[in-house]
Amino acid sequence: MIRVMFLLKDNGPLMFINTVSTQVNEVPHQKIFDSRTQKVRNIKTKSKLEFLEDRKLNNIIEMYQKNRPVLCNIICEGEEIIGIPFKKTDRILYVKIDEESVEKIYLHNITDIVIIRF
Repeated sequence: MIRVMFLLKDNGPLMFINTVSTQVNEVPHQKIFDSRTQKVRNIKTKSKLEFLEDRKLNNIIEMYQKNRPVLCNIICEGEEIIGIPFKKTDRILYVKIDEESVEKIYLHNITDIVIIRF
């Protein structure tokens, strides 16, 4: 009992755990995961803004197909086009400017779509 009191007054560690450090041979059919290394993946994804604009454009075209045309201001690189979008392909948006004329706009040129009225 005297010895225990001596250790407490010594301010040394009360308990020491010896850890095991052994060499592990690699197994060829087992993958090793190390969370300390960060691997950067180059995955091309659409930004959230592009996704929302694409969804907005699809909703506008769907409204046109339900006989509810939506007048929009389509802002491109350097120009603004006011009309009713009615068809979209992989790369081109078709917009009715008036009763007879149709404008073709490349989708990668569109920066913003502003709804004027339903």
